[in-house]
Amino acid sequence: MSEFRLKRISEIILAPIDAHPWESRAVFNPGTVREGDSVHLLYRAVEGENFSSIGYARLDAGGQVLERFSEPVIKREWEIEKQGCEDPRIVPFENNYYIFYTAYDGANPAKGENARIVIVETTDFKSYHKIARVGPDTQDKDAMIFPEKIDGKIAFLHRIAPNIQLAYFDDLEHFIRPENNYWKNHLQNIGKHTILRREYKWEAAKIGAGPPPVRIDPGWLLIYHGVDARQIYRAGAALLDYKNPAKVIARLPYPILEPERGYEKVGDVNMVVFPEGLTLFEDELQIYYGGADSVVGLAAGKLTHLIDALWKNRQ
Repeated sequence: MSEFRLKRISEIILAPIDAHPWESRAVFNPGTVREGDSVHLLYRAVEGENFSSIGYARLDAGGQVLERFSEPVIKREWEIEKQGCEDPRIVPFENNYYIFYTAYDGANPAKGENARIVIVETTDFKSYHKIARVGPDTQDKDAMIFPEKIDGKIAFLHRIAPNIQLAYFDDLEHFIRPENNYWKNHLQNIGKHTILRREYKWEAAKIGAGPPPVRIDPGWLLIYHGVDARQIYRAGAALLDYKNPAKVIARLPYPILEPERGYEKVGDVNMVVFPEGLTLFEDELQIYYGGADSVVGLAAGKLTHLIDALWKNRQ
């Protein structure tokens, strides 16, 4: 079998709207979750000099927009997010939806003091409650929990550059308010908690999780992004052990999606495909992604073909 590659379903799925100032510059990096025959999509919307909020749209199984709100659903309110609420991931967990996004204050980027993770909950994608800032007190991105407990614990996937880490918690309360030395110990032993490292040329600079992991028969499917030395963003795939997701059981040595179309090559940030949303409709795996930090795209492939390709690249 040749290499597995995602194919674009269509051209741009979601683009900026000039009449809406809050999303007039760019819309990209969408988180998704399927509910019945439709898809809830939360996306990063940019106005002016890179000020971000989060918008909502509902799509059908083919990526056609059925509904799109005219106002953002998650706005900049806290000091840590005074420049942006960015890159939402949606996790269905215990009869609720939890949204993880990057809060960005625009200050001291060279010192790594400007990005943290915030968790939000919703039951209907109409009302949203910001719960807390979570994770370590250092620059952290590409974060989410697994959609179910692992051996009775909440598993938190996050990225302290350049690799991907995993942390465990007893429950949501423990996750939101861990003991005082929890994150200090985690950071001091970061290598122990790192589950996925840069391995290939196309991900030489850094990697980060894309959509939340999805449970499939062989284990947890993780779609992630890799950045090479030229700052080109591509999408890759790995398979994590179901009972112990710190164990990588298969990983493709090549990307499954890379910048090829004009809207992926040229935009606010050139040469970027950034996978962040995943839906499954029977055997069709759909990946929603940001194109060049400007628009939303959609690519798909057969899940069974991807699994076959992963099994040929067992670790």
